[in-house]
Amino acid sequence: MSKTVLISGGSSGIGYTVSEYFAKAGYRLLWISLLEDEMKIAKSKLQEEIADSEINTLEQDLCLPNAAHKVYDWVKENNWKIDVLINNAGIGVYGHIHEIDMDQELAMINLNLINLYKMTRLFLKDMIHKNKGTIINISSNSSFQPTPKLSVYGATKAFVSHFSRSINEELKNSNSKVKVICVCPSAIRDTNFKKAGKMENLKTFSGLATTTSKEVAKDIWEGFLKGKDFIISGWKMRILYRISAIIPYKIQQFLVRQEIKEV
Repeated sequence: MSKTVLISGGSSGIGYTVSEYFAKAGYRLLWISLLEDEMKIAKSKLQEEIADSEINTLEQDLCLPNAAHKVYDWVKENNWKIDVLINNAGIGVYGHIHEIDMDQELAMINLNLINLYKMTRLFLKDMIHKNKGTIINISSNSSFQPTPKLSVYGATKAFVSHFSRSINEELKNSNSKVKVICVCPSAIRDTNFKKAGKMENLKTFSGLATTTSKEVAKDIWEGFLKGKDFIISGWKMRILYRISAIIPYKIQQFLVRQEIKEV
């Protein structure tokens, strides 16, 4: 194995589908997930599909405050050199802010924001030292505008977008060969995200700009190969993003309210 990719949430959804691309390209896969049984099943499936693929797994709850350091220590103990880090794991909590359990939102903040920040910081330092490597942070189209009933989720993803793109500008300004890619998918129909967040009945997952984990993985892989640093995933979302600049804010928010209605 000449190169190694570390993927949080690698055993399902976007993480699994993008793993297929990296495995076919000869990368060693490192998966981090809370669900050990899911990782075992996914590992067996991928290794049947792609012969000689190497997959190493770590069962770790990334909602815990010190999770990123445990992941980093695991990588160092095994003397792996990370060429690509994909911060993919994330959850959403849906509902009015005054009705949601605060601990649920704090766990989401730890996963979507705090540990993504820590993972980026820890592995970025090593990449800068080597002057090579790529970090891919999965944000969301929810980072583009206020998202009622997903207010904290949207805020975590807004952080991911600004954080990732700002660091990438720092790297470019210092002539570093390290890159940070920000990926903003639209609502994804075929992942556990909506079920885990109790959002199965939301219109957005069958709405105008929905996408699939396969489309997102394809966009990530092609953007990675082309050296892109900002990827809006889903062709329908890319069209909407381009025209959003001419749509008044009130109309944008009206459309958002329609998308988050329960059906």
